Amino acid sequence: MVIGLGVMQPEDLRRHVQTLQSTITSLLDGWTVVVCSHHQRMRDTTALLLPQLQFSASSTAELLALPLPQTGQLLVLCDDDSPDGGAAELMTQLRERHGAKRCRFLLCLDAAIGGERLVRLWRLRPDGISCRESCGSGRLLQCVAVLLRNGRYEDPQLSDRIRQLLANTPLQEEAVVLSVKEEQLVRLVAGGRSTREIASQLQVRTDTVRRRLSALYGKTGARNQGGLLVWGLEHGVLKQPDLACGLHQRPGQEQGAAAGGNRHRSRATHR
Repeated sequence: MVIGLGVMQPEDLRRHVQTLQSTITSLLDGWTVVVCSHHQRMRDTTALLLPQLQFSASSTAELLALPLPQTGQLLVLCDDDSPDGGAAELMTQLRERHGAKRCRFLLCLDAAIGGERLVRLWRLRPDGISCRESCGSGRLLQCVAVLLRNGRYEDPQLSDRIRQLLANTPLQEEAVVLSVKEEQLVRLVAGGRSTREIASQLQVRTDTVRRRLSALYGKTGARNQGGLLVWGLEHGVLKQPDLACGLHQRPGQEQGAAAGGNRHRSRATHR
């Protein structure tokens, strides 16, 4: 769905926003509204525009710790700037914990988001993708109303970029498909955790972690952990802050990212 709005005068804008807020109120029966953003500005703006907002968090971990209801629908507004995996990790975790049918996601993305990351998020099938720079003049509220009516929304600017990126992907390119658990392992490595720490968090043996890492090296063409992090960054599984976090927290870890190299130049997607 495409939403078009012209330049509005202040009084017209106030009436427009009030009408949208009234519409949203009439649609919210059985819904819990949540915002998750690393930016205080987005959390505050959402709270002002949506008086029905019930939960606010600055990271995926913080949101998962909140007492979200176990029944009804969840509408989650989020960006991709959270330091613990961004929107991809947030959608994955909430769908696993609360069920995919209960959760609807509206992503507010930066217009300059990297192409691989944009396609990566699109492949996770959020219910709405909005350009953060275009969320004014009541557009964000209109997006929320569309999702509450079980519709879907894609910002035209981002939608055009996605089509171009997909069109420019060679048909013969072999896709490397990572499972949810494999992507989680890549993010744990990027977070600077040792094999023992990863095993403890995943509740598996350390040799199991080593075996899964070895399989990931073979699957992605990476020669070591540095190469795996570069592959994850290039294919949208990781963001730059994720990679920086991993390198800074463990200065003794292999950092020969360039030497690691990747034999496969392919796109990471979910099963």
